[in-house]
Amino acid sequence: MDVHALAVPRVLQRERSARIASPWVVAAIVALFYSLLMLPGLASNPYQFINIGRQYHTKGSSSAAIKNARPIDDKIGYDGQFYYFLAVDPKHGRDYMDTPGVIYSRIGYPMTARALSGGNASVIPYMMVLVNILAAVGGTLAIAFFMKRRGLPPALALLYGFFPGLALGVLRDLTEPLAFGLAAAALLVFDPRSKLRLFASASLFGMAMLTRETVALFPAILALGLLIGVGTAAEWRGRFRWANLGRAIAFAEIAFAPLYIWRHLLTTVVLPHAPTQEAFVGSEHHVVNGTAGAVLAALVPFHAMAGQWPWNGEDVTNLLTTMLPALLWAAIAIALLRRKLTLEPWFVLANVAVFVVFLPTPIAVDYGSLGRASTGVLLAVLVTLPQVSASFGERARLVRSTLVLWSLPFYLVLAILLNALGPKYVW
Repeated sequence: MDVHALAVPRVLQRERSARIASPWVVAAIVALFYSLLMLPGLASNPYQFINIGRQYHTKGSSSAAIKNARPIDDKIGYDGQFYYFLAVDPKHGRDYMDTPGVIYSRIGYPMTARALSGGNASVIPYMMVLVNILAAVGGTLAIAFFMKRRGLPPALALLYGFFPGLALGVLRDLTEPLAFGLAAAALLVFDPRSKLRLFASASLFGMAMLTRETVALFPAILALGLLIGVGTAAEWRGRFRWANLGRAIAFAEIAFAPLYIWRHLLTTVVLPHAPTQEAFVGSEHHVVNGTAGAVLAALVPFHAMAGQWPWNGEDVTNLLTTMLPALLWAAIAIALLRRKLTLEPWFVLANVAVFVVFLPTPIAVDYGSLGRASTGVLLAVLVTLPQVSASFGERARLVRSTLVLWSLPFYLVLAILLNALGPKYVW
């Protein structure tokens, strides 16, 4: 397994298309997009992005700061309200949530917004939007530099910046933009030949996991790559060195320790006995014959989308914009591994397995959840692109053409066509 594939490479031959745009131009385009999308609404009413529902706004009565917030939704609102409650009042925000342990374990985004606003409750709604815009732009910039260093067009990073799942995270004040922006920066910095870069990469992953734990697949695979070192499957045993073990353990500890320590403190000191995300794994399934039934139900491939049958136009749109490109790229990743055993295809396979094949049922309810869950799959695909160019030769252009399935225009056209059939149309 070639862990050096993610290192800063030697000078590569570059195609003319690699000079389409500089990383800074790509980031500026994404910044302009989100500025036009968000700033008018931010100036008129920043609470529309938080989407506070009256059900949760009136759930507690302990916080004057939360009481002064402006509900937008007459019913339950959306998840961004919980991160707002935590940011505006860390002590009493728990009183306005159903599962405070889950929200408090993702402390990175709300605490960043709180810190940058100086704890001023009236500034926090603005800062939550600005943090996510900067996170989306920063993640795009990291991917653009990643592409440039590997001889690919930086403009490919626009797929990430304009990805509908990421845009929804920005529009609804959610954690994915900051978490995956930090993960993209960590992947850019990663270099097994430099202790400083390894430390920086692991630290960025540590912050990313404190924001949302779904980025954990990336540092886990990188740690495994550091352990195995360089070589094909037949050479693993011969390539193993004790130095690899030390580097892998150090990298994993720096990346995972912050989340582990915080969740230990959370369940013992901050919110005693409050369950965090792990307690909810499999909770979306009806228990059949006890716990064993729930576990078996969770292990059924594609159970989440199958549970939505019969599908309407929106469901088919979700299938074609999330599962179709993910499964196609899983096949491409397998083809890459058959040619050479490298790390990047494993990023794709792991993310597809967790966020597509064995996706939890509640996430399959709409594109708002499915698209955000697919952000990690797209990031893995983009990181794998240099391997596509190296392995497929002249056919690489054809393989890269499948990236259109992740694009914003493809989603919009498909959504318009299929939803024109009407919400009652079933398959």
